[in-house]
Amino acid sequence: MTRDMDEPLEGDIGPAAPPPGATRAKTEEPAGDAAEELRRYEAEREERRRRHNAVSGRVAAVLAAALLAFLAYDSARTAVEARSKGDDWLYPPAVNAALCTLALIALVSWALRRRARRRD
Repeated sequence: MTRDMDEPLEGDIGPAAPPPGATRAKTEEPAGDAAEELRRYEAEREERRRRHNAVSGRVAAVLAAALLAFLAYDSARTAVEARSKGDDWLYPPAVNAALCTLALIALVSWALRRRARRRD
């Protein structure tokens, strides 16, 4: 009863062990190639992180601009209604509208300057 060396033993679930003296082909890369691969992987990962951060920043800027625009609109509308009723309209609502408008202008100008710098 002879048995081939590649044939698994009864109840064995893995591949058969190589015969003694047999050499396996090396599948590992030399150390220099592995280091270069790691550097390339890290560079790609850093680039993805920069892109994701840029998109997140744009989304945050758009949401902040939308919020400031809504607050400016709502405060201006409240000031107009208060003036028509004869209530105090200048200090609370009109000042809030002016501050929100100034903040919106500052945010938009910052975003445009940053965009122009990125293109250069």
